[in-house]
Amino acid sequence: MPRSPFPLCAALLLAAAPAWGGDFAPGNSAGALARSFALPTLGVTEVLQRGSRETRLTLDVTNEYVAEGADCAVECILLDGETARLRLSHRRGLGGGWDAAMELPLLSSGGGMLDGWIQDWHGWFGLRNGGREHRAEGEYRYYYARGGEVLVDQNEHGTSVGDVTLTLGRRIGKSGAARAMAKLPTGDDSAPGGGNAGGALWFEQGFNLGDWQVYASIGGSFNERGAVLRQMQRREIGFGGIGLSAPLNRRLRATAQLHAHTPLYDDSSLNPLARAGMPLTLGLQLRTGPRSTFEFGFQEDPSVNASPDFGAYATFTAR
Repeated sequence: MPRSPFPLCAALLLAAAPAWGGDFAPGNSAGALARSFALPTLGVTEVLQRGSRETRLTLDVTNEYVAEGADCAVECILLDGETARLRLSHRRGLGGGWDAAMELPLLSSGGGMLDGWIQDWHGWFGLRNGGREHRAEGEYRYYYARGGEVLVDQNEHGTSVGDVTLTLGRRIGKSGAARAMAKLPTGDDSAPGGGNAGGALWFEQGFNLGDWQVYASIGGSFNERGAVLRQMQRREIGFGGIGLSAPLNRRLRATAQLHAHTPLYDDSSLNPLARAGMPLTLGLQLRTGPRSTFEFGFQEDPSVNASPDFGAYATFTAR
């Protein structure tokens, strides 16, 4: 069984040496079936000036479980697994109101070291487990069948490189940005999600309400169909998001983001494929130095089975 990089990734984040900016933590849909689509990080409203640089290291762990469809001769789905994703991104100001960024993701998928903890978490807050309690902890299985035909049956997990992204940004006004992203097919196309090309165009606008920071984003994603559920994948996806950052003291801020995207797949009556996703991200951002911040938090699924039902993240940013 491949060893998860989670302990090493967490150590790297906490040991990173020390830019209090207006950017938000990179919270988006990290589900396995969403990784075939170019869904960018939102909330980066500031375009860097010429010569300015920003490096960001993010570790997020996404645990998803959903089982729907009583009759697999008609349609049924089981998504049960956990993915640790380490993302290294670097952004540089090009001058003239332009900047550019590249992000490299590393993925490690497994059965779910957080399974038991998530059930406790849901119990504390009176949230549904959605059937988690009926399966053994630590299982990894992605399965989908319709009309008596098995279209996905994945139970092998491991570590791989994800799809690299390249982004170009242009300043619009004082606190807005237009961005374009290319997703390169560098990932493994045999696993659920990834390994296909795509692109996205979007606009985001930042607002300062006193010490509070707010952003709103809207855009579209255009994708080559991947190998998993190829005929059902939609090629054009709409997405957007809103976010709020509020000061708690001079060094600490609370953040909240709600992202949304249109349904990713056609010809299904099951929520994970047919419904719009809407991940909610809540976090705390700590200023660790004059040019660095550390943020951590978690993600939940208000849309019920259309996005992963739990995720946690930690991100370190230095300029």
